[in-house]
Amino acid sequence: MRDAKGHTRFTVTMTGALLIFMGATILANSGDVTAFVVRLVGFAAAVFGVMIFAGHFMRAHAIDAIPFEDLSIAGLLVLIGTAIAVFPNMFAKVLFSVMGILIVFSGLGDVARSRTKIADEENEEKLTLRVGIVTVAVGVFVTLVPSAAIHVVPVICGVALVLDGLSELFLAMKMD
Repeated sequence: MRDAKGHTRFTVTMTGALLIFMGATILANSGDVTAFVVRLVGFAAAVFGVMIFAGHFMRAHAIDAIPFEDLSIAGLLVLIGTAIAVFPNMFAKVLFSVMGILIVFSGLGDVARSRTKIADEENEEKLTLRVGIVTVAVGVFVTLVPSAAIHVVPVICGVALVLDGLSELFLAMKMD
């Protein structure tokens, strides 16, 4: 029978090893990872479209009873999702450009929030403003240069996973 400390150390060690493995795998296959994620988004959109259609059809029992808007949305999701899943490299730049725009809006929200802080929160205001500016800059970069972001984002994620895994292993070694 294992004690609680032994189980915790084992769990932390295995988590660290798994994180390092995942990070190394992403670093070794960064292009494939991007294509996989884009393909997954396309597949999910197509399945969601099929689910919308199936849900309405099960309730309506006839295709002419399904609202045209819902039928159109379901059809578009299936067509666009399938196209994205089949041609992920073509759509990766578009997906990253849209993500970049969302990142810009998130950064602008941080900048706006930093301007509404009260005087007691001046340090937090400066930090929020700086984070917002950096976020906007990253968003602009991803939007304007999606091909570079396609290659940089998986590398950043891979490095982050390896570092997180190493910190888990370090924590496991320090456990009694």
